[in-house]
Amino acid sequence: MRLLLAFLLLWPALALAQADAHDVYESACARCHTAHAGAFVFEAMKAQDGVLTGLRSGKPVGAFLAQGHGRVSAEEATLLTEHFKVVLAGGRVFQEKCAICHGRARELVRLKLIVKDGVLVGRYSGVEVEPFLSGHGRLRPEEVPVVLERLRRFLE
Repeated sequence: MRLLLAFLLLWPALALAQADAHDVYESACARCHTAHAGAFVFEAMKAQDGVLTGLRSGKPVGAFLAQGHGRVSAEEATLLTEHFKVVLAGGRVFQEKCAICHGRARELVRLKLIVKDGVLVGRYSGVEVEPFLSGHGRLRPEEVPVVLERLRRFLE
């Protein structure tokens, strides 16, 4: 009985630890906003003096979410805000140069890539992604690390 009670009390914390910003966005935000956070971030937000703000309201996004917008918890608000910052900082390289063939980065990574000995590689081919990207997808040399970081985040 005590074990069941402990499990029930700890379940919310365990669930949040496993929370994925994409899942939170799709369940709490996509009802009213665009289906994917990547598109929404560039349509509705900007970084201003190190703070992510809404383009129309000028309000800090983290505070807006923490006050109950989207009915997300404080922890989910933090998770979403950090995700939005990463998306904005990474630019639209993946969307502009990769998505046409590979679709959403999240699905590409989860289905086709793994980390082996600390290196991002093809799940089935074993090919290292970094050197592969250097000659793939019309990426400029300075865009390769941006795309690599975006892909690696999905496996953390």
